[in-house]
Amino acid sequence: MVIRKAPDGEYVTDWCEVEFLQGSSEAIAAFCRFGYKVIIVTNQRGVATGKIELPKLKEIHVRMKDVINKCGGNVSGIYICPHDISEGCACRKPKAGMLLRAAADHQLRLSECWMVGDAETDVAAGKSVGCRTALITQSERFQQWSQKPDIWAESLALAAKRILGEERGMGRTGK
Repeated sequence: MVIRKAPDGEYVTDWCEVEFLQGSSEAIAAFCRFGYKVIIVTNQRGVATGKIELPKLKEIHVRMKDVINKCGGNVSGIYICPHDISEGCACRKPKAGMLLRAAADHQLRLSECWMVGDAETDVAAGKSVGCRTALITQSERFQQWSQKPDIWAESLALAAKRILGEERGMGRTGK
């Protein structure tokens, strides 16, 4: 939800394929101004299937961080699960391994954090560790899920406005 996803079964494999979603860099900058650490946790099955090599993925992430920095934001960390679904690892969302590792590395209290994502697995991972959750979606199909997000919005920019507005209303200083 920071960059446009490739169609199902395909992967962004090169920087020239990266397209930032409208307002996503600015939303990250807003989170940072409010005192949040922005950390990306992403399943990257394409590494396991050979669709993208790990060095190429890391290059894309470095360049993404550079673009976000130029917009006034900062990504404190990017955690990836490079495993295939069949490997049953503890880091692949909906499991919480990446969130737990990020929390330990960045001294986060997950109960004070938001997990923002665009899939049921993101909501499930966040809920499993006590995060509040925000879903980025254009559809209301999530209403059928057993675990529903705390909020939903059509873009990261709109989710940021809702989250930051909610935090201001509660008198919080951000996390």
